Amino acid sequence: MIKVIGRSGWVTGLLIFFTPVLFIFFLSSQMGYSQVKGKFDAYQDIPEITSLAELQAQPATNVVMLRGQISEETCRLIPCTTDASGGLIVYRERPAEGREVRYQEEFGYVFPPFVLALTGGHVQIMPSETRDRIIQHELHSVPSGDRRLTGFQVGDTVTVQGEWQPQPGAPSTLIDVTGITGGDKQSLMAEWQTAFQQVSWARNILGLLTGLGLILLIIQLRRSRGSNNPEETTEWHPQPPTTTEAPKASP
Repeated sequence: MIKVIGRSGWVTGLLIFFTPVLFIFFLSSQMGYSQVKGKFDAYQDIPEITSLAELQAQPATNVVMLRGQISEETCRLIPCTTDASGGLIVYRERPAEGREVRYQEEFGYVFPPFVLALTGGHVQIMPSETRDRIIQHELHSVPSGDRRLTGFQVGDTVTVQGEWQPQPGAPSTLIDVTGITGGDKQSLMAEWQTAFQQVSWARNILGLLTGLGLILLIIQLRRSRGSNNPEETTEWHPQPPTTTEAPKASP
């Protein structure tokens, strides 16, 4: 293998040398592509709902996206005005502007139950207790020492994702909520489409380089065997010795 690489040009040799590494990255990119595509397809099928009547028409346990405003009714469940959060209801910690993240530094988040106002009524939002909750595209930022809190407050229009769980005689409730964002479904799908395209391009490029490396390796191996054949023939099939007879003496 080393001889094959040594007899190749430096570009070809490097490509052949890194072919196993490229193959591993190609497999990883293929897995990432499958995961992103799976999530992209799943998100496409989730309905975005803005009215209570439309929500109540959904089957029980159906995963939906609700887009509405954080209602003032939330303040009956939790305190809405605190000095620590600056009026934010749902928020996460981030490093202050210009500050680097320290080694093993962790940033927490606050994601309590709240009330979302839809067209025609309100829905209680109950965050998941077993799964990580995602907070993104925050609308407000509040300084907090060497950190800042970014999130949402009463009156903000947000989108949440969770499981519709109707209960007779009880307030409309969305349970197991795993995410909140300031964007709508269309903007989220645009992000997923961009990520999908990036992973797809990376997979295609790595696959092309891996295939090219394998082709060059096969070509160089054949050339190497062809150049070694005359030496092997001479070594294993030596020419018979040539004998020369002395001329006979004349009488």
